This record gives sequence, structure tokens and C-alpha cells, in this order.
Amino acid sequence: MEGLRDFLKVVIAISIFLGLGAIVSFIYYNIRKRDLFGGYIGGLVVGFIGAIIGGYILDYLFYNIAVTILEFLSRGIGVNVIAGFIGAYAALYIMNRLNHDRERKKY
Repeated sequence: MEGLRDFLKVVIAISIFLGLGAIVSFIYYNIRKRDLFGGYIGGLVVGFIGAIIGGYILDYLFYNIAVTILEFLSRGIGVNVIAGFIGAYAALYIMNRLNHDRERKKY
């Protein structure tokens, strides 16, 4: 039973990181109207990877803040949502700058 609980925590953590990547990709692609490599799906992949990297690297810097604000997510699952959001945003920002900050074409 303990192994199933650990597996569910990993699945929930991955889905939270995927959701963060999707939100940030939506912000860049639809609201800011920026052209991303691979469109929305390419942005989603980069945002997901950035959320994972940022979630684990920046977790050491923002853990106390995240526990105070979002205690139910940070302790129970082990996901720092603030650090994941910052990581996803940073990854998409870098991707956008590599694409010369082009606006999305009007179709």
C-alpha cells in the first residue's frame, strides 16, 4: 500500500508540473501572442521541462515561502508550485528570445 501511495504522489507531481507548463505556454502563445518553436505544443514541452528543472533547482530558494503559502501542495506531494512556475516561465522566455521575440502570425 505504501508503494501505491508513493506512485500516486509522483503522478500528481508530474501532472502539476505539466499543468504549470500548459498555463505558462498558454500565457506566452495566446495572451502575449508570441511565436514559439513548435507552436503551443512546443511551448508546452519546453514549459514542462522548465517547470521540472525550476521546481527542483529553485525549490531550495523558495521552499519556506511555498510551505507558508501552499502548504498542502509543498509538503504532501513535494512540488514547489512557485519555483515550477518561475522555471517554466524562464524556459519559455529563453525559447522566445532564441526565436528573436517574434509575434505570432495572424492566421
